[in-house]
This record gives sequence, structure tokens and C-alpha cells, in this order.
Amino acid sequence: MNFLFSSIGRKIQIAISGLFFAIFLFFHLLNNLVLFAGEEAFNQMVGFLESIKPIIRIMEFALLGMLLMHVINAFITSYQNKKASAGKYAVSAKPATASLNSRTMLISGSIILSFFIIHLRFLWYTFQITTDHNYFQILLQNKAGYLGHLPTSIFYIIAISFISFHLKHGFLSSFKSLGFPTKLIKGPLAILAFLFWGIIPMLFILIIVCIQIGYIN
Repeated sequence: MNFLFSSIGRKIQIAISGLFFAIFLFFHLLNNLVLFAGEEAFNQMVGFLESIKPIIRIMEFALLGMLLMHVINAFITSYQNKKASAGKYAVSAKPATASLNSRTMLISGSIILSFFIIHLRFLWYTFQITTDHNYFQILLQNKAGYLGHLPTSIFYIIAISFISFHLKHGFLSSFKSLGFPTKLIKGPLAILAFLFWGIIPMLFILIIVCIQIGYIN
């Protein structure tokens, strides 16, 4: 238990929860890509998820647990690092050599957390309480908080860009924290990382753009 809350233990918790969210993004993207198949297909897909709600609810609670694990440990680790840097051994090479992604992880993480809260408030919550099962039209409506609304879409694109920014450093760092060999991290895992920080965010943005230009309607 002491190890779990040590500096290394917290980094491992951040790594595991971060990878869990990366996997979630992949499956969430698969669901969203159904929008290209049209209104009926998307409504059927969401309807199926509604039919297995107990399973989905368990997964949502697991996701919430992972989110809390990631955020709490990230803030604690950041605080401890800043506190240590202000002490006797404050002078180090890290601030000068660390990547911009690495040095701004807490900022990008805070923006992403705000995005998740807004996303859940308008989309997830609406899907839970609605008696209208035309989920396609709910998602695309031209109201604040939904993807048919231009200012909301712009905010989503910015937030997704921050997710990409966050993942570019965080994805491979997770494997480093878990002790994966450098050969794997600089090889196959680097390619896999590009899928998560490059291709997946780009496809999310593409969906939003297609909604705004009327290709998905």
C-alpha cells in the first residue's frame, strides 16, 4: 500500500489510468464514426448501448474511477515536483531540456478535464434523460453544448487539440513509467502512439467539421 502512494506508485497509477482513457477514446471514436452511416444507423447503435445499460453503467463508473485516479495523482505529483524543485536541489537540467508537452501537462490536463465536464453535461446527460430516441438529431442540434452549434464545435476542436497535445507526451511516458524497454518505446510503441495522439484526434475533428459543413446532417 505504501508503494501505491509513493512517487513511483503514483506515476504507475497515472500511466495505467492514462492508457485506459486512450483505449476509451479509440472505442468512443468507433461509435462516433457511425455518424457517417446516417441517422438510422447511429440511432440503432446508441439504442443498442441503451439496451445493455447495466454493463455500460459499470464501465462508466470504472471510467470515472480512472479519471479521479489520473487527475488526483497528476496534481499531487506535480505539486511534489514543484515543491522539490524549490528546495536545496532546485537546479537541474530538466526544466531546460524537458519538452513543451512535458512541462505543460498539468495545464493541458486541466483544459481537458473542463472539456469532459461540459461534454458530459450536455451530451451524456441529455442522452440519459431524453424520451426522444433520435440521438442523431440531439447530437447535431444547433444549440450551445451540441455539435451543430458553431462556437461549441470550435471549443471542441480546441479541446481535442489539447487532448492530442497531452497524449503526445503522455502515451509513451506511460510505458516508460511501467518499465517497458526503450527499444519498444522508440519502435512499435512510437507508431502506436501516433495512432492515439495523431490519427484518433484528427478523426474526431473531422467528424465535427463534417457536421458543420453539412456533410453529416
